[in-house]
Amino acid sequence: MKLNYIFLILLLIFPWGKQGAHAQNGQRHYKNNSVLAKGSWYKLAITAPGIYKIDIPFLNNLGINTQQLLSAKIRLFGNGGQLLGEPNSTPRYDDLPEVALYAADGGDGYLNGNDYMLFYAPGPHRWDFNSTWKTFTHQYNLYSDTAWYYINTDEDGVRVQADNSFLQPGVPEYTFDYHAFYERDSLNFLNSGKQWWGQEFSKVLGLSRTYNFTLPAAPVGPVSVSIRAAARSSSGCNFNVTVNNAAAGNIYLLPVTDNIFEGVATAAAATGTAVANQSQLVIGVDFAQGNINDHGWLDYLEVQARCPLVMPAAGPLDFRSSVYVGSGQNTSYVIHNVQAQTKIWDVTDALHPVAVNTVLQGDSLLFTGKNEQLHEYLAFNSSDAGSPAAIGKVPNQDLHGSSSADMIIITTTALRSQAERLAAWHRAQDQLTVQVTTMDQVYNEFASGSPDPTAIRDYVKMFYDRGPAPRYLLLFGAASYDYRQRVKNNTNDVPSWQSDASLDAIRSYVSDDYFGILNDQGDITRTDIPNLLDIGIGRIPARNLDEATLAVNKIIRYRQSATFGAWRNQVTFLADDGDNNLHFNAAEMMSSIIEKNNHLLNIDKIYLDAYPQVVEPTGTRSPEVNKAIDSRIDRGTLILNYSGHGSNSRLAEETVIDAGSTAAWHNENKLPLFITATCDFAPFDDPGITSLGHKVLLQNNGGAIALMTTTRAVFAYSNQVMNANYLKTAFTPQADSTMPALGTAARLAKNITYSSSGDVINNRKFQLLGDPALTLAFPQYRVITDTINGRSVLTGRDTLKGLGHYTIKGHIADAQGNAVTDYNGTLFTTVYDQPSDQKTRGNTPQSQVAAYSLQRNALFQGTQTVTNGQFTVTFVVPKDLNPGEGNGKISYYTNNDTQDGNGYFNNFTTGGLAAEAVADTTGPAIAAWLDKRNFRSGDITGHDPLLIVDLADSSGINISGNSGSYQIIAILDNSEYFVLNDYFEASLNSYRRGSILFPLRGLSTGEHQITIKAWDTYNNAAGATIHFKVAEPDILAVEEVGNYPNPFHDITRFTFLHNQQGVQLQLTLQVFALDGRLVKTMRSTIISTAGRFDGMPWDGRGDAGAKLSPGLYIYRLTIAGNGNTRIKGGKLVLL
Repeated sequence: MKLNYIFLILLLIFPWGKQGAHAQNGQRHYKNNSVLAKGSWYKLAITAPGIYKIDIPFLNNLGINTQQLLSAKIRLFGNGGQLLGEPNSTPRYDDLPEVALYAADGGDGYLNGNDYMLFYAPGPHRWDFNSTWKTFTHQYNLYSDTAWYYINTDEDGVRVQADNSFLQPGVPEYTFDYHAFYERDSLNFLNSGKQWWGQEFSKVLGLSRTYNFTLPAAPVGPVSVSIRAAARSSSGCNFNVTVNNAAAGNIYLLPVTDNIFEGVATAAAATGTAVANQSQLVIGVDFAQGNINDHGWLDYLEVQARCPLVMPAAGPLDFRSSVYVGSGQNTSYVIHNVQAQTKIWDVTDALHPVAVNTVLQGDSLLFTGKNEQLHEYLAFNSSDAGSPAAIGKVPNQDLHGSSSADMIIITTTALRSQAERLAAWHRAQDQLTVQVTTMDQVYNEFASGSPDPTAIRDYVKMFYDRGPAPRYLLLFGAASYDYRQRVKNNTNDVPSWQSDASLDAIRSYVSDDYFGILNDQGDITRTDIPNLLDIGIGRIPARNLDEATLAVNKIIRYRQSATFGAWRNQVTFLADDGDNNLHFNAAEMMSSIIEKNNHLLNIDKIYLDAYPQVVEPTGTRSPEVNKAIDSRIDRGTLILNYSGHGSNSRLAEETVIDAGSTAAWHNENKLPLFITATCDFAPFDDPGITSLGHKVLLQNNGGAIALMTTTRAVFAYSNQVMNANYLKTAFTPQADSTMPALGTAARLAKNITYSSSGDVINNRKFQLLGDPALTLAFPQYRVITDTINGRSVLTGRDTLKGLGHYTIKGHIADAQGNAVTDYNGTLFTTVYDQPSDQKTRGNTPQSQVAAYSLQRNALFQGTQTVTNGQFTVTFVVPKDLNPGEGNGKISYYTNNDTQDGNGYFNNFTTGGLAAEAVADTTGPAIAAWLDKRNFRSGDITGHDPLLIVDLADSSGINISGNSGSYQIIAILDNSEYFVLNDYFEASLNSYRRGSILFPLRGLSTGEHQITIKAWDTYNNAAGATIHFKVAEPDILAVEEVGNYPNPFHDITRFTFLHNQQGVQLQLTLQVFALDGRLVKTMRSTIISTAGRFDGMPWDGRGDAGAKLSPGLYIYRLTIAGNGNTRIKGGKLVLL
């Protein structure tokens, strides 16, 4: 896939004015319980404004018992289904409001026979009135063409009231403001943002289209037509509009340029008028291309006109008149062509229509209305009533009755089981109160069933307003830029918020921040105020139950003792090259934050420009960088922080990380937090792609525990600000000395950035993908250094010298510094030489040679026993020290089955040679195997064997790597080199011996050899070579079938070589006497690593259980697995 990255450098900061005090609690008041909490509830739906009928057949279809059904008990609830207001200050209904019904029950109080109830529905879309300009604008519902209502028959309901007041006649009105719109959405240019577009105009698909509107009568005066459209043109183009072939104006659309700050298309809107003398309007839209390759798209058409107040032949008449609004005069309406039973309701308050007092004169109805505001009316006959769609029964729910919670998890019904499992874990592990809610429940109570994402915000705000405010919000499910199920395999399960901008890749974005702006003044539509977050937000974008299960498994495992290890002391910075060292400098800035503020952590730096590059047919590559990253992931790192170019499929032009490389990671016990200051790494709202970020987060055998990442194109400078703020907040203890959870760190970092940086949009493009309540794997205890060679570290500053023998003693303490005398466990100690000076290479013209420092050369690395909180570390410093004297560092990590800790000591120097060093001229002893220690040179293995090396030397092993010459290396086939220093671990309580476990990946089929070279601390060398064969894993290879001992008396073991890694093998052993009789059959199923298997014993007894007679026997071993079967045989002698 082509690398689609728009990585921009923006040095401008846009200031804003100061915002008032950040309110901690909102001013809204909420019901104690939802109406849905008790009783029987049923859902129904409508798709258009108008009058609707509820009758016996409809209720029976819903499943409601209509026997002896009192009409007074029928109740209807719903908010009308239109868009919820995004600013927090916008008024809204709390819970489900009741809708007034009109009962036509024949007067007996029962609903039976042909009785019915009527209600008014405004429909999912609305019209907004501008009282200044006396114009109307439609507000299209972005989320649904359906509005939902809820019916109940348990209590007395609200009824439509009659207005019997008498008004003085006013100005006669015979016409009204007609309005209608056409809008169909089918295309989103960027797969981002709320704006969708309709029909395309082009040379191929056609340049002209017509749209029909039927007015209730021929208009009085000109018809107004508004159009909004977009186009992609290199020279500019026009849309021309006609009404019944009469010109009604046009819009000009500017050309699209190559400027990265401009959109993929330009958009414009205009309004024109034309005279029409009939009720049937044909709106023509013609696209006038600037050149033949231009394309245009229609957004919407609006038609407005003054029409006579005449009832149509079929259907109701909705009407209003803006002429005298605010004039202080009443208006006397005259509607013609009515029937005797025609009713008029004032539906200005759509939930509580008022039956207007009318006077029938012939075929005309007269009534007088006020004009203090615009009033909406509906004239209808009972036959005009439509029938809603019966959806079905709704389970009881009561989100309003929920207690306050530390954490809210919002998910889907399909994923709820895993959300509940995660909630239970947090309750037990972190003593959090957790509320798990489904989207259906949120929609029901906070959006009247409409899939409006603002319902999520309003639900969370209820907890915030009531107080105490929740700390974490986890959105547990996938999202989509498509709210209306228009794209294939859509994933709008737990929606996010999309920006209004949809043509410009820089200004268009998706953000979950919307759900965390909870104070009463919050308004995400404004960028001139910070809009600070009031809750830590994270998302697990699981698309199905398998992904959800995997995510929860990873989170739970992350806290288990199996994940303990010194990798928790490590932070890694990865930087792209080029751009005049922009990304190098960013990484150096990020690493300095850790270096200055958290000495417990050790820093690794993988800078692309510090490694050689090669040119391949697919582009420039840095294979050594790939190796370095894979090695670091394999050894583990608490955080992997990347600065540079990227896309949803890879990092860096050189493809240092992509789906192929991450699939080979097996770091399930060493999961890092990924921080990626790059473009488009995890657009979680695009169901058409599975981004690299998504794959890393939800990788089964490793990947990442969480991502602080970006979802759209971003700016480098703004990324640095956010990246730096996150590192500061993530490693700053809270007031209670505990470390912040991922969501807390993200909230604080974003709020600092919102308050100090003008690039609000860039900040919103950063997203925490992961559990916001999860805390990074910070060890609990502290490891304290007491003495070096018997001297207290408090009395002076020591120098560790080459070939010197040193003993370090110390103890374990809690976070407050108190000794923990009952702690028993294992300590992993690394003694670092002073930092070494490094340089980049200047591989490209845009990469300048630059110096940086890295403290990575280990003088000793080994494990010790901790007993009753005390430990001793003994080692010999290698002769190969960094020249001169500099500050060294001791890094500790300790753990037992339930707890872990870390520590450091850096008040010492390294340099020089010890005067008392003894002579040593013998190199280390080396033994090497593949996969298991029963490997023999020449054996077969798989494509990904594990190299096992044991080393021993009386003076210890040199792992410093200072000179580059005295390192532990493995040479594969005399051509590929691997440095193994970081993989060496001294044996428990001994510096004289140790082991290496190093994974080899992707070896080719055939014969190979690997040579290991190592030096002791005196720089004496030794080497060892083993040969092996890699067999194709799809084909079962079996060699060297045998048994030992042979001859045997008590027991023998059957052994063989094979090439299957992690594959289930079925073994069948048959033993035959020389006369052909089958005397013994044994079966076993194994899952073995590739290499030598020796685990099938036999005691010489036959199938009957008796010991067989001594003598010669023939055996046959059948091995089946991976769709293959191999049969091997041999002879054995039973004594």
